[in-house]
Amino acid sequence: MKVIGIDIGGTKILGGIISTNGNLIKFKETPTQAKLGREVILKNLFNTIDELIDEDTKGIGIGSAGRINFDTGVVEYATDNLPGWTGCKLKEILEKKYKIPVVVDNDVNAAAIGEMWLGSGKGYKSMLVMTIGTGVGGAIIYNGELIRGSSWSAGEIGHMILYPEGRQCNCGQRGCLEQYASGTAIYKEYNELLGEEKVSSAKEVFELYKENDDIAMKVINSFIKSLTLSILSLKNIIDPEVFIIGGGVIGSKDLWWDKLKIILGMDVNVVPANLGVRATMFGAAKLILDAIY
Repeated sequence: MKVIGIDIGGTKILGGIISTNGNLIKFKETPTQAKLGREVILKNLFNTIDELIDEDTKGIGIGSAGRINFDTGVVEYATDNLPGWTGCKLKEILEKKYKIPVVVDNDVNAAAIGEMWLGSGKGYKSMLVMTIGTGVGGAIIYNGELIRGSSWSAGEIGHMILYPEGRQCNCGQRGCLEQYASGTAIYKEYNELLGEEKVSSAKEVFELYKENDDIAMKVINSFIKSLTLSILSLKNIIDPEVFIIGGGVIGSKDLWWDKLKIILGMDVNVVPANLGVRATMFGAAKLILDAIY
């Protein structure tokens, strides 16, 4: 038996035909073209599914950015990364079009399911998955079950307040983790300390760090400190068996991972995610497999 797993992100849609044991049979990547609005996002989603679906496809699992009502498959809230996405009745739209079962969940929740099924979370019953990229996302699994929360926003660790009265966050709060330990925070802090707009990505800052640039070293050490504080706080609140860290910034882990582990100490089990950018796609497939069987 096979299903389709889909990851809807701000820049691209990833889709795959996936078997019951997690084998990827066919893969398709499509630009989201999110800035063109909901109808274009849906058109590109349909094109992706149309390339993958056949008469043997038993269901479709979707992992999407935004706050997702898992029961109804409605996007309760999405940022401007997906303009017009708030209120989209994804489950209803797709089931009406394709006449097969559909489940929809938040992309980081789906990534956590993927890591537990096939990745770094295999064999663990409780974990906290952190994704560090443009922002900071999170998902909590306890006793093998994903915790979604009463309003579908459990695991939004990027907006836990790390430094009271700190930097302004686009969520309306001040001092959120996302403003100190995301890829965006890394390059913004570098430019702020330098006093000019020199870099436009965390990758550039990591390159400067390798060259022993003084400001880059200060910024990355600050990033490590903030990430450490958040993990230690979450350890005391949730106490998972393992922390799994993924997202775009993990690609530079050779520069900061050992230092993070030393500061955290032996009592905190932290590992890198190993499914990469396809974690959400695999997790979405697992969600629909579990729903069907």
